[in-house]
Amino acid sequence: MYCSNKKHGFTLVELLVVISIILIASSFIFIGGNGGDGAKLTSSQRIVAGIAQGARGQAILKNAKTRLIIYSENNTSAEANIDKMLRFFGIVYWGTDQDGKEGWLAATQGTSLPEGIYFNPDGSPSSGSNLWNKNTMNLDYPRLRAGSNTDKAGGGGGEEYYYYEFNSNGTMASGFDNNWLVLQAGTLKPDASGKYEVVFTEEDKIGLRSALILRRMGTTTRVDDPGDIKEPAAAPAP
Repeated sequence: MYCSNKKHGFTLVELLVVISIILIASSFIFIGGNGGDGAKLTSSQRIVAGIAQGARGQAILKNAKTRLIIYSENNTSAEANIDKMLRFFGIVYWGTDQDGKEGWLAATQGTSLPEGIYFNPDGSPSSGSNLWNKNTMNLDYPRLRAGSNTDKAGGGGGEEYYYYEFNSNGTMASGFDNNWLVLQAGTLKPDASGKYEVVFTEEDKIGLRSALILRRMGTTTRVDDPGDIKEPAAAPAP
């Protein structure tokens, strides 16, 4: 059962996210002719940049490993949560709850991107020669108590999330490579078997993408030009 104790509400990190959303709203004044999915993509990039900086700040504040999490596309059995697929972002950190139990605790209640804009895990390479390895963990989210989220590596909860991890000093936990987080316009639809998936290959969607570079020192760089987004490296031969 998820907890919502008012004495331990989401405040500091969510404040950063709320500020970023206010900035997003004001940015529409300057978007000009970039309407429709283009405007949503611009907003989404700003939202995720705010969440990434919130995750870094949480890592430093709590002196704890912190993860920016993204609802995976592999939760299709939860029909009610299909609308969260690849567009629901949150922050968790490894800590001790009020009952003295260690586990992954929610720093925010989560934020959804504008409709039609999604995280593209297959289009998000590292800056080195290898593919981003699509780290995943299982969580019950959001939780203020650890509950089942007691596995430091894998989470331990019930639903799958992709994650990008920050060390306790605010640096990225991925070693020497910078990580790319690519956002793209897409369409959520069922395949032939009825399983829902996000399709990024429709002709009018391919060019609608932007990215964030999560640098190894923990800072974030926005990439607005789709032509500047590198393609993932080919997977090594077995």
